[in-house]
Amino acid sequence: MKADINTIARECGVSKATVSRVFTGRASVSTPVKERILKIARELNYAPQQVAAREVIAIIVESLDRIGCYDVFRNILLTNLVGEIVRAGFLVNIIEARDIDKILDSYTKTAVILLNDVEALKYKEKLNNMKIPLIAVGNILDNCHSICSDYYGEIALAIDYLVKNGHSKISIVVDNADIRAGRERQRGYTETMKKHGLSPMASYDYHPEKQSLIELMAIMIQDAPTATIICGESISNEAVYALNLLGVKVPEDLSVISFEKQKSSRWFSPPHTTIDQNVLKIVTESMILIKKILAAHLKEKIHKRLSCSLVIRNSVKNMNIK
Repeated sequence: MKADINTIARECGVSKATVSRVFTGRASVSTPVKERILKIARELNYAPQQVAAREVIAIIVESLDRIGCYDVFRNILLTNLVGEIVRAGFLVNIIEARDIDKILDSYTKTAVILLNDVEALKYKEKLNNMKIPLIAVGNILDNCHSICSDYYGEIALAIDYLVKNGHSKISIVVDNADIRAGRERQRGYTETMKKHGLSPMASYDYHPEKQSLIELMAIMIQDAPTATIICGESISNEAVYALNLLGVKVPEDLSVISFEKQKSSRWFSPPHTTIDQNVLKIVTESMILIKKILAAHLKEKIHKRLSCSLVIRNSVKNMNIK
């Protein structure tokens, strides 16, 4: 028989309220006490009453306080994942990465990780020590299944389209060059430009702590590209504003391909041609993987890089037409 909250409290020499606070997070508990409660809970196969009867899918985020400050893409992923997990009949437990040790194997069946590789590195030891299957969504992490976009391929797709429309001097603005997605996009840019016999331009990496986006865009404009790819849903609105302030007309002066934002991209002036990462496809594939994990133990890690598509609108000038 599984232990109940009274057993845990008695074994740890604390009150039931203290045990409850550890699992609900409604009030702080000292680290030594918390660690002892979690240790005893694991040893006794304890599951909190409110979740013991249903399977739980954990979603690991960097910080609950920063959810609204995450990049737009991860916020969209999180919202859709929660909806689909609940719709499938599971409970969702959103956990901060620093509290990974609150995840008990006795009732959590798998954990979805919404951390980029830089964030995940800070918690590498804790993640490696977890006994349940882990799924990195939107990224590729060690010791995890993974579902993410083909970051290299999406940039190759955009460059191919621009070259088809007569562009040869193409730049790329990357919203976070320090993470895997940013590095893969830069690699896709450099290698695809060379494939077409074109010279890659300088790297325009956005670091908000170092310079504003308008400053970065001004530097890029001085190098006179005929087209640019603006990487990341989080910076597309600000990039449009920056180009307006700089007096750059799209697509007359500069052709632009940005990343699809359903509530923004088609309302830009002009409407932007975009790279669509297809969030619904990523979430659907994630749910398929979750159900496979719950149905049977997967002996090999599954890694899927999903192709993207271009949404063609009016922000790319055809240079072939005189």
